[in-house]
Amino acid sequence: MAEEVSDSFRPDAQAADASINALGPILDRLEVLLGEIEGLDEQVRDRVFQVLDGVDAVHRLAVTRLADALAPVGLSSLRRSDVAIDWLFEAYGVGVDDVDAASAALGPIRPYLHEHGGEVEVLGVRHGVVQVRLLGACSGCTAAAETLRSGVEEALRENLPGFVAMDVAPDDGAPAHPPPTQVLLQITHRPVEVV
Repeated sequence: MAEEVSDSFRPDAQAADASINALGPILDRLEVLLGEIEGLDEQVRDRVFQVLDGVDAVHRLAVTRLADALAPVGLSSLRRSDVAIDWLFEAYGVGVDDVDAASAALGPIRPYLHEHGGEVEVLGVRHGVVQVRLLGACSGCTAAAETLRSGVEEALRENLPGFVAMDVAPDDGAPAHPPPTQVLLQITHRPVEVV
């Protein structure tokens, strides 16, 4: 079976050029193989995924360093030159503005935030840590605000490759929370009159 798998990825078997016609079948085959891996024994599956994660880490490092070595113009030109290269850079987030990517990752949660009078602003991204400012109903310390905060973090975790953590910056423009509208009745000991 190993020979069968390796043959399916040979460039001459798919086509020598790196057009989408060659890339599509390779990606489709990877999807099938990943689906088959899910059916393996748990220990074997975990080992296979550890190997895949290791290969991915090596590739990510190499592709990122390659992109860093190219001037932005060279990177852009290289991306436009070949669909497979563009796909590779896209898959590893090379040449992508991290703040824009984090903002886009929050797209699915924004309607929910707006519905509850809130908004989120991405301030920066560094080493997978996304710094955000929660505005409106999102800022403060209420239970609703914590639910919205959790939703923002979940959206980043699900939609932003490389997400590590979320750092919430204070909303300097947020008004102080008003005191409770009603004062609780205080029950005190009342002296009893002796007659």
